Amino acid sequence: MQQPAPPRHRRFRWLTATAGLIAMVTCLGVFSGTAPASATARGEGHLAAAATMTAVAHAGAAPGTQAAPAGRHPSWHLVRGPRLAPNNVLNDVAAVSKRLAWAGGVQGFTSNGSRPGRPLLARWSGRAWSVSALPVTWPGGIAAVSASSAADAWVLGQDASGRSEHMLRWNGRRWHRAPGPFTAGGFYGNLSLTSAPRGATWLAATQGGANAQIFAWAGAHWREQSYRCPGIACNLYQVTARTAGDAWAAGNYLTDFAHGSCLALHWAGRRWTATPFPYLEHCYLTSVFAVSKSSAWAVGFVFGTARALLYHWTNGSWHRVPAPAGLTQPALGEITQITGDPSGRLWICDFGLGAGDRAQYLRYDGRHWSMIDGPVSTTRTGILVRSVAVIPGTSDAWSVGLGMVAGNQARARIEFYA
Repeated sequence: MQQPAPPRHRRFRWLTATAGLIAMVTCLGVFSGTAPASATARGEGHLAAAATMTAVAHAGAAPGTQAAPAGRHPSWHLVRGPRLAPNNVLNDVAAVSKRLAWAGGVQGFTSNGSRPGRPLLARWSGRAWSVSALPVTWPGGIAAVSASSAADAWVLGQDASGRSEHMLRWNGRRWHRAPGPFTAGGFYGNLSLTSAPRGATWLAATQGGANAQIFAWAGAHWREQSYRCPGIACNLYQVTARTAGDAWAAGNYLTDFAHGSCLALHWAGRRWTATPFPYLEHCYLTSVFAVSKSSAWAVGFVFGTARALLYHWTNGSWHRVPAPAGLTQPALGEITQITGDPSGRLWICDFGLGAGDRAQYLRYDGRHWSMIDGPVSTTRTGILVRSVAVIPGTSDAWSVGLGMVAGNQARARIEFYA
């Protein structure tokens, strides 16, 4: 029987998985008011598997590489990561250039709570990955990373308790502590962080059962940006920005505690507005990616069913298009992501149950979708990709996630596409 992957700290289904599950049921719209039977079963297995996890020692398993051999078609390659304390997982990656990328996660934790672990931030120098020194640590991990340039990057972390958040900022020379928009002692889930060129940065968060909030960095502090929720409650899974004047947030809304549909908020430079979206009962969006000012893509699912959803924003409206073969709901606690580049080539990751000996990606080349496998592993199973970041100005990309080794132990995993 395939063991579920360890909960991701980015979504706060980690050592505090139960609290994260409460946030999901309250805010994401389990429309019947109770969790679907399948989700409940996966959640029990998820916690049981996490409780058995023991030590691991190293991320990656192959020498670092930055380009595919001449004459070969682009493909995914395993890249050696830094030496880490057991257990270790990478949750998010942000690419600045071929010589700079950041990846965040958690290391040194046990899933039974005896060791909550500590934040893990890795840096790509153009030649190798190494662990970056942080000005502060905490009993928990890093949920998200974002970067607008080589001199401006952000880290968002959270305690294992789920009740204390941590913000760090990079100024081109070092990391330093930065203010956050959070209420002390509040329980936040579904945190998302994004940065656009020239420093525009947004953060989305859901506190308890309240509507999801969006905050923008105003130069010295975070400023909440309001939006009109089309129902009685709104949840956001992800916020993402192309430019300072073009950003999106994806999630769902409830019209009552049994009904609701997908939600896509758009920032066009002045305010957040809910874009007209085809009503589909119980649907929710997990991720959105803007190719240009007039073109965006969103991925999602339908609660209580196996239906996967793909939408395309063109001519000022959303259109449902056929979901690519192989796009299936991820394991409980995982969040399917869509990203890409300005040419319209796209990636979808973190889907399915991650039961295999290789990572799987869905790739759109501008005309067709195809399933692309990562390198086969002889030592790991249950491989999951949690984040993909395309290097600006190229079609190359980084991915981070995890794989399971003997004894149901977690090891961080880094792959590179070129």
